[in-house]
Amino acid sequence: MSKNWLNLWIESDSRLVTLAVKSPHIVPWQIKNRWLNCLTLVKSMNFLLSHIFGEGNHCADKLAALGLTQNGFQWWSSTPL
Repeated sequence: MSKNWLNLWIESDSRLVTLAVKSPHIVPWQIKNRWLNCLTLVKSMNFLLSHIFGEGNHCADKLAALGLTQNGFQWWSSTPL
């Protein structure tokens, strides 16, 4: 929302994430309030969440590997090399 995005499509290789969007009651109580706040925000957007198998998402695999090398928060305005 802070980026003024009206359309958001998230692809995840985690079945648990897709299940948590459909059934928020499975989310642990420690993060439930934040999770419900996120769900409230995405209701005002064109939001799509899809599952993709990890083996089929080469880009996500590379980004995850790159994320493991970061020491803190990193925001990229464009895809890193």
